[in-house]
Amino acid sequence: MTPDIRPILVSIPHASNKIPEEVKDYIQLSEEDLLGYTDLYTDQIFTIGNVYTVKCDTSRVIVDVNRAPDDISTEYKQAAEGVTVHTTWDEKNVYKEEPSQEVVDSLIKKYHDPYHEKIDEVIPHAKFLIDGHSFLSVGPSLKKDSGKDRPDINIGNGNYTSCSRDRTVFFRDFFKNRGYSVEVNFPYSGKYILGHHCHRRRIPPFLVPGIQIEINQGLYIKNNSFDPIPERVDEFHEIFEKLVDEFTAKFCP
Repeated sequence: MTPDIRPILVSIPHASNKIPEEVKDYIQLSEEDLLGYTDLYTDQIFTIGNVYTVKCDTSRVIVDVNRAPDDISTEYKQAAEGVTVHTTWDEKNVYKEEPSQEVVDSLIKKYHDPYHEKIDEVIPHAKFLIDGHSFLSVGPSLKKDSGKDRPDINIGNGNYTSCSRDRTVFFRDFFKNRGYSVEVNFPYSGKYILGHHCHRRRIPPFLVPGIQIEINQGLYIKNNSFDPIPERVDEFHEIFEKLVDEFTAKFCP
């Protein structure tokens, strides 16, 4: 293990709204639309010192690193959320002209594969993975919780496949003890990052236990806006620092 770096791997897959040059001419979505599909400010909240960090700098609408590379879907209407999509979760068309399969394959190779290769490089040095996300405060139209208020914090462990109960309870109680409402595996339980890189038990050198943390955007973003409430972003960053400090002291001494 690298000196002074704690054995924690933080994954931040959805913080970017950047569109790759290869498909800029195809995109129908506006810059504002793209912000709506971004886990806003999670790069600020989840980036902390003395841990391993892997971030994606490409919009999830174009290449979603939290989906399997061969899960190529075309419609959210079919409840299919693949590595590439053509219709968003609020039924907007992503492309004015759909890219060819060759372009899609090249995007996956260029932007999806390296993300997971970076995780694979770090996993031999890690004992736990935290996948950092944010979510809309109300379920969007094509989700199973459409129109319903969501909890402050959503902890996902792949229905206890990626993380044991004692660690899950630690994360749940950490936030509950600070006054936040918490749900486990609702509305999200985790996707490809947990499924591909995590297991309840450490299986060297390929798999580590891991959990997904989703923070309700309504807690730190201004109403009807994509603008942050800076002090709340800073507060959640400090909370996450404390979370990793306490988790490391308890489970990775």
